[in-house]
Amino acid sequence: MNEELLQYIWLTGLFNANSLKTTDGQEVVILKRGKLNTDSGPDFSHARVKIADTEWIGHVEIHIDSNEWNQHKHQFDKAYNNTILHVVLNYRADVKREDGSVVPCIEISNRIHAGIIQQYEILKQSELWVPCVGFLHRIDHFTINQTLDRALVQRLERKTDLIKQWLEKVNNDWHSVFYFAVARSLGFGTNSEAFEQLARSLSLNILGKHKNNTEQIEALLFGVAGFLDKEPLDDYQRGLRDEWEFYRIKYRLNGLQQNSFKFMRMRPGNFPTLRIAQLAALIAGSYHLLSKVIEEEDLNKIIRFFEVQASEYWTSHYQFGKAGKPHSASLTSSAIQNILINAVVPVLFVYGQSNGNEALCQKAMNLLHQLPSENNQMITRWSQYGIHARTAFDSQALIELKKNNCDEKKCLSCKIGNKVMSL
Repeated sequence: MNEELLQYIWLTGLFNANSLKTTDGQEVVILKRGKLNTDSGPDFSHARVKIADTEWIGHVEIHIDSNEWNQHKHQFDKAYNNTILHVVLNYRADVKREDGSVVPCIEISNRIHAGIIQQYEILKQSELWVPCVGFLHRIDHFTINQTLDRALVQRLERKTDLIKQWLEKVNNDWHSVFYFAVARSLGFGTNSEAFEQLARSLSLNILGKHKNNTEQIEALLFGVAGFLDKEPLDDYQRGLRDEWEFYRIKYRLNGLQQNSFKFMRMRPGNFPTLRIAQLAALIAGSYHLLSKVIEEEDLNKIIRFFEVQASEYWTSHYQFGKAGKPHSASLTSSAIQNILINAVVPVLFVYGQSNGNEALCQKAMNLLHQLPSENNQMITRWSQYGIHARTAFDSQALIELKKNNCDEKKCLSCKIGNKVMSL
């Protein structure tokens, strides 16, 4: 038993509250258990309890052992003066508020069903891919859908935080923020940080001065990315380096270290060099792409905005100086889907929130419902356990659930975990 579980038991009322009495024998009736406080201060606020003939409104503090009140020095903290009830697993002695008054206490060690503790231990000690995998077949569809809805919102909120950080750095320039988001999405996880750093190191305003000239934009991007620092391997790279040397001085630019970008264990189609060339083609083809995305309602037309092909050099190269068989240098449908999911949707959502445009927020959500599910090992694994992703909404929710709930074993904050606890 730990305090997290005890808080959960109080929050959900999973204990016998009949004939409840304080440790000094006064009758207790719980009218409202209160709201869990995730910040500093008492565990629950706005609780209502009736002790003897008096109704109290205030805080509830939860401890495994009543002595923890003094160990945590609550007796010296004015924030705990409005604590109306001390809920403990084990009662040792009375505790007092900062003003010297005794806090009413209830002990609930013998009021908790043993099965709850057992289920919690099973989940916490599980080494399976997801802790509750053995119970998933017993979970109803409504609970699963609620869990996925919540996970998707959680994922969007995390992406919202990053977008808001970008906005502060560029004085609310939404076009620059969209550029950051698209660049980051082209990193496909492994190189996301490096692509974001590249975009933030080379302003969209500078690139805009060279719109419609893909080679110059390539020179700027590859130069800042650090791929033009060494001796050129062929004439094309030499031409880009010459351009870069001129613009580096003109715009006072600094390059990243080339080793910021990873190539190991990566398919050639995902090499950062090809992705940078595709980013150059996107910028050259449509400098203010965000405006078009905001105005367009048809998903297929939005997709066509991203159907660009890198310059001809990249139809026979994945890296500088290494010619190979001819191949397509265009963004694949899966790459475009990745951009839509990880750049278009979150930026549209936050833009709608910031401008009070609920229709735009809904448009972002609708895009996720229209796009097919992502196809990766994680989604395949979920499918093996009976939870299938049909749309990008589902797959994004399942990715969030696995990475930020299941892997962290945050079962008590998950509706599926809550259901398991009550089985």
